[in-house]
Amino acid sequence: MKDELNIAQAATLADVSMCINHYRLSTPGLYVCVHVPVQLDKKTRIVPGLIAQVNCGKHKQCDPGSYDYFSGPPNFVFDCFKDDQADEYKFRRECFERRGVKEYVAWFLSAKLPEWNRLEDGKFQRVREDPEGLIKSSALPGLWIPMGALEKRDWWCVMATISRGVTRRGHRDFMATLWKD
Repeated sequence: MKDELNIAQAATLADVSMCINHYRLSTPGLYVCVHVPVQLDKKTRIVPGLIAQVNCGKHKQCDPGSYDYFSGPPNFVFDCFKDDQADEYKFRRECFERRGVKEYVAWFLSAKLPEWNRLEDGKFQRVREDPEGLIKSSALPGLWIPMGALEKRDWWCVMATISRGVTRRGHRDFMATLWKD
């Protein structure tokens, strides 16, 4: 982001990063990075709060290149915004949509819950929780986020739900694509 993170943004990013990294521990073949530059095209370079990038197999979308930045669209992006950064959110959302980021999650500090965007037919659609109260990521199968626990910032419950998600068939099938050519 153009501005430095404030304490609330940094704390939210740290907590969400902990949860996404918890998922990564059960998903070898991913990069999970915070504040790493992403070169989407020749003119567009963004430093998101967090990215999760498939590192191999048919779902790989970008490369670490020289390890100074990622080149291409990550599979999953998370950002945390101050309330006065709506224009920055809109800009990033449009860039990520245009370049093919599968899921973009943005959390404004005043909001109880983040906005979860999923790419469908080339356009971001807002994702709502299912009847169980979960958002089940399509970019990162097995990443299940309980929205009620997220709203309460009950990180133990969020990680427990992720632990359950990675034991399901969708995650196992996803893992098979990472390890097979």
